[in-house]
Amino acid sequence: MGLHQQIAPIQELGSEACVTVGTFDGVHKGHQALLQRLVSVAQQNDARSVALSFSQPPRSVIEPTHQTPHLYDPKTRAALIREQGIDVVQLIDFNDEIRVMSTEKFLTTLQSSLGMTDLIIGERAVMGHDRQDVDRIAEIANRNGLQLHTVPPVIRKDQIVSSSLVRSAMAAGDVKSAADMLGRLYERGGHVYRGSARAREMGVPTANMEWSRQLVMPAKGIYATWAKLPDGRILPSATYIGDNPTLGGNLGTFEVHINDFDEDLYDQDISVEFIEFIRPDQEFENPEELNEAIQSDVAKIAQIFANLPSPN
Repeated sequence: MGLHQQIAPIQELGSEACVTVGTFDGVHKGHQALLQRLVSVAQQNDARSVALSFSQPPRSVIEPTHQTPHLYDPKTRAALIREQGIDVVQLIDFNDEIRVMSTEKFLTTLQSSLGMTDLIIGERAVMGHDRQDVDRIAEIANRNGLQLHTVPPVIRKDQIVSSSLVRSAMAAGDVKSAADMLGRLYERGGHVYRGSARAREMGVPTANMEWSRQLVMPAKGIYATWAKLPDGRILPSATYIGDNPTLGGNLGTFEVHINDFDEDLYDQDISVEFIEFIRPDQEFENPEELNEAIQSDVAKIAQIFANLPSPN
């Protein structure tokens, strides 16, 4: 489907539009600053604020061998963008037609199809098949009667906040830094399936969760987490990500233990918010040593929650 067809539903809403374009993976603080500027400009112009978010990063289409796990799936990402006060969020398939578009063709298509009057982008943005930087985009905008607004990056500890920086923090298990850059705890959800029940036999029953390999997962280990249940309850929990090396191995395990909880969660969808890294995944000499470590983990996590306010 071409660009014009993909944005046709927005065109039907009428009125002028202030627009931003990008993948916005993570909807981190840098993205939030840009989206807030978009809302401000739209309000000043009495226009709609429109965010066009590519379903997949353009680089993954241009370079098929470069496939980076996403922080969020497109549906979750769109919801997070809407939370910033954006009037319209449209997911766009970065297809071959868009891939070969020049910057000028792309922008004039948005002007004619959306009534775009203002474009809001980051100061380091690059756009189009011809890879135009902000200075060239400004020339194109001026030539076509389009107002361009640029937003500076957000800096944290002398580094520009970016999706790749958040992913790097997650890969290192540094979920606190990731949360600081995201402006929220990182959350992952999954469908609960029946596991081997070995954790239950050890006195620490867990919910085994399916998870998409296309999404980022924190480094293997034990984490203090909030468990978000289908009925809306948010409970203290311990989450294990790893390969169960002591118990014979089970690659890519994602398990959640909720203390003093024995309700049936099978075949339901739950999610966890990552608060703090406790220790890395490791192999123990025997199940007894593993159980001792688990009990120590649970005690440490209980102490963490004793000093946290309830999220409910």
